[in-house]
Amino acid sequence: MMILCNPHNPIGRVWDRSELAKIAKLCQKYHVLLVSDEIHGDLVFKGTVYTPIFDLPDSLIDNTVALISPSKNFNIAVLHAATVVAPNDNVRARINRGINNDELAEPNLLSIPATVAAYRNSGEWLDKLKGYLATNREFVAFYLQAHLPEVKFASENATYLLWLDVSAYTDSAEKLAAFIRVDIGLYLSAGTVYRGNGAYFIRMNVACPLTTVEEGLRRLTQSLNHWQLQGGNAS
Repeated sequence: MMILCNPHNPIGRVWDRSELAKIAKLCQKYHVLLVSDEIHGDLVFKGTVYTPIFDLPDSLIDNTVALISPSKNFNIAVLHAATVVAPNDNVRARINRGINNDELAEPNLLSIPATVAAYRNSGEWLDKLKGYLATNREFVAFYLQAHLPEVKFASENATYLLWLDVSAYTDSAEKLAAFIRVDIGLYLSAGTVYRGNGAYFIRMNVACPLTTVEEGLRRLTQSLNHWQLQGGNAS
C-alpha cells in the first residue's frame, strides 16, 4: 500500500494531474493499493488547480482509495467525521470489514448531519475562510522577508500549516522548537517528526485570528534572537 497526501502536509504541495496519473500507473504496475489522503483538499488557494485522485480516468482508479473529511475545512475535527471512498467492490468490502472489526464504522450522533451541512450548505463560509487564511499566509511571508529573512517560507499553495526553513539557525528543529516553547511560550511543530530533512524545518499553524499570527511571529523573532545569543546550543 502507498499512502499519498494530496495536498501534501506539511509542505502544502498540490500534485498536478500528470503526477497523480504517473503515481497511479506505477501502483497498478506493481499491484500496490493507492490510498489518497485528501483531508486538506478544499484548502487550496488561488493560482493552483487541485486534482482529486478520482478526477483521473476510470482506468486508473480501480485500485485506489480516497480519504476525505470536513474536519479541517470546517473545524469539526472533534466530531470524528471522515469518509473512505473506494470504487472497487472488492477493495470496499475489505475496508468495510476492517473498520467494522475495529468498531470504527459507527459515527456519533452529530457527525453525519454535520458532514452533510458542511458539504451542502457551507460553501460561502469556506470561501471566506480561504480568503482569511490566504491573508494570514501572505502576512507571514511578508513578515519573514522584512524581519526574519534567514527563515525561509517553504510552503506551497495549500493548507493552513506553513513549512518554514530554519536551517540558518539549526540542524535540529526538535531542539529549536523545544527551546522556543520554554523560552517564549510559542508552540511550533518540529519538522523532525516528518523524517527526511525535517530537522531543518518547523511547522506553523495560521488557522487563527491575524492578531494571533502577529503575536506568534513577534515571539518567534524574539526567541530566535535569544537562541542566537546562546550560540544556538540551548537544550
